[in-house]
Amino acid sequence: MKFLPLVLAGMLRKRGRALLMLLQMVSAFMLFGVLQGFNSGLKEVIARTHADRIYVASAVSLGDPLPVSHESRIESVPGITQVSARQQFGGTYKLPNQFIPIAAIEAKTFFEIYDEIVVAKDQLEALGRTRTGAIVGSETMKKHGMKVGDHISINSPVQRADGRAWEFDIVGSYTIEDQPENSVLIVTNFDYVNEGRRTGRDTVLMFVAKIANPAQATEIGLKIDNLFANSSNETHTQNESELAQSQIQRVGDIDFVVHGVVAAVFFALLLATGALMMQSVRERVPELAVLKTVGFTDERVMVLILLESIVFCVLAATIGLLLAKMILPLARQAVGVPNMPAVVFYMGIGFAVLLALISGAVPAWRGLKLKVVDALADA
Repeated sequence: MKFLPLVLAGMLRKRGRALLMLLQMVSAFMLFGVLQGFNSGLKEVIARTHADRIYVASAVSLGDPLPVSHESRIESVPGITQVSARQQFGGTYKLPNQFIPIAAIEAKTFFEIYDEIVVAKDQLEALGRTRTGAIVGSETMKKHGMKVGDHISINSPVQRADGRAWEFDIVGSYTIEDQPENSVLIVTNFDYVNEGRRTGRDTVLMFVAKIANPAQATEIGLKIDNLFANSSNETHTQNESELAQSQIQRVGDIDFVVHGVVAAVFFALLLATGALMMQSVRERVPELAVLKTVGFTDERVMVLILLESIVFCVLAATIGLLLAKMILPLARQAVGVPNMPAVVFYMGIGFAVLLALISGAVPAWRGLKLKVVDALADA
């Protein structure tokens, strides 16, 4: 603690320069926090996937439809316990910026396959009885002020035979146990959507199946794909983790982009920090000589310079990472994780310390070797 006043005095010697440097470093660490947090969030989403679920989609592309008749043949494959058709689309609620995703499903099997979804039994039964029924995620209910019993209208690019608006009667609400923030879907009956849409009837975006033994996922997937090989509707089967990874890869190599941007930013920051530290020490040579004159050893002067660099870098990193922690939840629907993982914060502080040691090494060495006579003679 006895070094703290000297450290603060050194940091604030030129306040304008210190402020500009602080803003530069805060911006860099905020960028690091957002990018690395986004990347870590995606990896965490993949790690949370369920190994006992596989997805059967078109071999052409995920958006290419498959005939509903595939379902019975998929269900006949040994090792599969349940299959459910899933048609995904979306629309706007009241305002153009109020987009809500919609999943048209087979209620009987869907909620058994996705057993992490919590929904009341009577509400699930009401969905089966109500043709236009919908069970809405708790987050969407809260965000838009919806309640059970409401009649809502969603305008969607997937048109009905009689217009663009899909009418739903809310019969229940659901939440996801381990990820309540992802409870955003409107879940409705597949038959209602299939009969009402203008084009694409009796087709589905994908089938989701539950398997008895996750270790046999690859083998079962190959059997399914072989069933439809050389047909007009060939399939490509993936487990949940592979599907999530393929969706991310459609955006690009996130790892490469994040690491490339972060490396470039920190290299530039290293050069700038090192140059400013050198300049600061040059300006303070007489002051450092006075410290040695009053009893500070060479090693203590070196430690003082390094501490100044570490405190400044860690302070800037903490501010930048806290700002990133506030910004990242704005992209939670894309990431799937509401908060910045703690490991990103620790990585950022670690990088800050490393940056401080590297940029402060030469100035600290100069302070260590500083001769009092020479320094005061030049003053």
